[in-house]
Amino acid sequence: MKLLFSDKVLLLLWVCLMSSSFVVSADLIPYANSIASTGLRFILASILMIPLVVTHYRPMTSKKVYFHYSLISLFLVLFFVGLFEALKSTTAMRMSVIYTLIPLMSMVFTLVLLKTKTSITKLLGFILGTCGATLVLLASNKDLNKESVEFFSWYIGDSVFIIACFSLSIHVILVKKWGTGVPPIQGSFYIMVLGSLMLLPLMVLFGELNDVAWQASTFWSILLYLTVFTTMATFFLQQHLVQKVGPNQLLAFTYLIPILVVIPEGGASIPNLKGSVFGISITLLALYLISKEQKYTR
Repeated sequence: MKLLFSDKVLLLLWVCLMSSSFVVSADLIPYANSIASTGLRFILASILMIPLVVTHYRPMTSKKVYFHYSLISLFLVLFFVGLFEALKSTTAMRMSVIYTLIPLMSMVFTLVLLKTKTSITKLLGFILGTCGATLVLLASNKDLNKESVEFFSWYIGDSVFIIACFSLSIHVILVKKWGTGVPPIQGSFYIMVLGSLMLLPLMVLFGELNDVAWQASTFWSILLYLTVFTTMATFFLQQHLVQKVGPNQLLAFTYLIPILVVIPEGGASIPNLKGSVFGISITLLALYLISKEQKYTR
């Protein structure tokens, strides 16, 4: 029971840090483009992780570990690249709705890659979670009634982001499949270093490095927060939690992101407050069903 409670606390901490990334990342836009800021986060995080890795390093006897983590990191980089590319032809609001499909994608990949069957209870939880998170997002959209035709249309960026979300789902599943024998700190370091190497040529080609506000102290303070809390901390927690509770329950907690991001920003001014409350209730019910099923299968 104590172990289950500590897992839930860490899951809430992880999703809170993930939610803050959505908010704080927007403050970095005036200082650097998305590719440059993400590449710098990976590189800076890799450097800051070196002392921790050196003191906790455990030599890997198999070269397969490095190959496996190259693939794990590749799918994470593909997610970020897809996210940046999608923003050129769609909106963050539309992407937030698509993002709620990730746990369902994870469930499918868990069945295919890990050969793990999903119960009816957990499946119902995932479906309710997607519906609840989407309701919260729709209820918070002030312009939905004015632009309903445009909102429910489909754009190239939406297709690109769906592919990006598939990549993120595969990334988390592969962490579960291949990362069990690697300490979380070391695994996080591999992901950051390999991701940095993959993002470096993208930064040179598309990062517009000459336009980065290198002299602005605000730029560095925001970048440092994103590096320490929403990159290093979230990667470590993700590595730990995927091994402890599994990828499905980890990604299920992303259903809380709309609540943690949209509600604090909108407050009582949310256009459809009743819809938001209803969506939150469905989301919490979904997490209960998924967590309950997880408890019985541990």
